[in-house]
Amino acid sequence: MRRIIEKKIEDVMTKHVITVKRDTTLKELKDMFGEHDFNVFPVVENGEILGVVTKLSFLKIFSFDPDRLIPDLKSIYAKNAEDIMSRRIIAVCSGESIQKAARKMLDLRVRSVLVTDRSKKLLKGIITRGDIMKYIEID
Repeated sequence: MRRIIEKKIEDVMTKHVITVKRDTTLKELKDMFGEHDFNVFPVVENGEILGVVTKLSFLKIFSFDPDRLIPDLKSIYAKNAEDIMSRRIIAVCSGESIQKAARKMLDLRVRSVLVTDRSKKLLKGIITRGDIMKYIEID
């Protein structure tokens, strides 16, 4: 138990995060989700986080209500990361304990959280459930 209590987010986070730009196309996003099997890609410009694109937000644009007309697929395919990203940033600061990150994941039922500086604008990394699981000891 001591090992998990002593660790800071910056000790266990992934520092080199694969990000997308606001103009990343749906085709590029689909390929990236397939290649990396991540659940989220931060949308970043000049190091600043603009939002996140998740698999769920990607799938939502292809979910149609059967009581309405099907939208023009050409207009859907013309969308990019900025059009489907969530501007709600779920983040923790790098110097905080991994317990805080775990609590946030549990409370919000998410698989990962972004790691930022104190301003919550600059991306420093990402921490996932798997990152935290590595530090749980069971005797």
